[in-house]
Amino acid sequence: MFKEIHYYKPNLEDVIRRYRALYDAKEPGHAMIYAMPPAPVAEPVPALNKIDLNTQMEAYLDICLRNYALALENTVDICDDLIPTFGPNFGIGDYSAFIAGEVVFTEDTSWAAPVMKSLDDYKEFTLREDAYWVRMLERALLYLARQTASGPIPIIRGFYSPLDLAHSLRGEALFTDFTDEPQKVHQFMDFCADAIIWIASRLRRITGENFEGNIAGAWLRPGTICMSEDIACLISPRTYAEFARPYTQKVINAFGYGQIHTHSLGIRCIPEITKLERLLGVQISDDPNIPRGFDKLEWLLPRVNGIPLTVGCTPAELVENYDLITAQCNIQFASVVADAKEGKELVEWFRRKAG
Repeated sequence: MFKEIHYYKPNLEDVIRRYRALYDAKEPGHAMIYAMPPAPVAEPVPALNKIDLNTQMEAYLDICLRNYALALENTVDICDDLIPTFGPNFGIGDYSAFIAGEVVFTEDTSWAAPVMKSLDDYKEFTLREDAYWVRMLERALLYLARQTASGPIPIIRGFYSPLDLAHSLRGEALFTDFTDEPQKVHQFMDFCADAIIWIASRLRRITGENFEGNIAGAWLRPGTICMSEDIACLISPRTYAEFARPYTQKVINAFGYGQIHTHSLGIRCIPEITKLERLLGVQISDDPNIPRGFDKLEWLLPRVNGIPLTVGCTPAELVENYDLITAQCNIQFASVVADAKEGKELVEWFRRKAG
């Protein structure tokens, strides 16, 4: 199904060299680019709530892989800094259901309903290698590793941060727990950190390292774990610093480096997130009806402690603001383009500009 990875990314070694330079940089001026056209679809993907993953997981993944193969063919002439990777997408419910809870599927995503009536309930949780979603995730990754071979790199999409995991298991009650039972929250957060370390260690034994690093679209230093800090968008920076950052740091310390995903809704917390040690970057996803990360760069850049951000922008915004932004920081531009032709032209402009 797939060709060798250099067919899709002939500049792979140059891409990795640029990432190394980005992480090693002591001064601003290093920039990376993603140019992303709409992905063509070879065949419709079945709705997640219409398939039986017990018997149809591999068939479902095959459809997703065929669509991804077509998308890669469409972008083969775009020599940007995205590295071909593919991970299983069963929504988000499996991110906590490996501990407890039932995954509720909709057409194209999932979630796991909270399972805790009190903070003490976590003491009854166990981390079991024979748990249903542990086995399902391992099964999916082992299958993808065989199917992709020397082509796209199989990945787990990422992991919850301890805060995101705590919220998934406890639900909205967590927000009052911070005030009502702070010491128990700390104990629960520590359990969540240990749980993430446990599941990530198991799954990373399957995906391993590639090209002397971890790959997640970007090349990351070996020993990098990717986590979401979505619930940080719903709390204050002070609450994040007290109840969340120490435990996200514990996970990072267990592996070596961290890469964080969050949303534009929580831009106020990004200065606290970027105080994490050995953090390689923060990727900001834009939310509807909220100022985009790109629109808040003037406020953000002096406050992110030198950590590179990944922000969405249009090609025109990138061209117009490149000099101003790169004079202040190191950054990754994620630009949605109309088609592969526009993507190719944008990257060629970017390479000439970056030198």
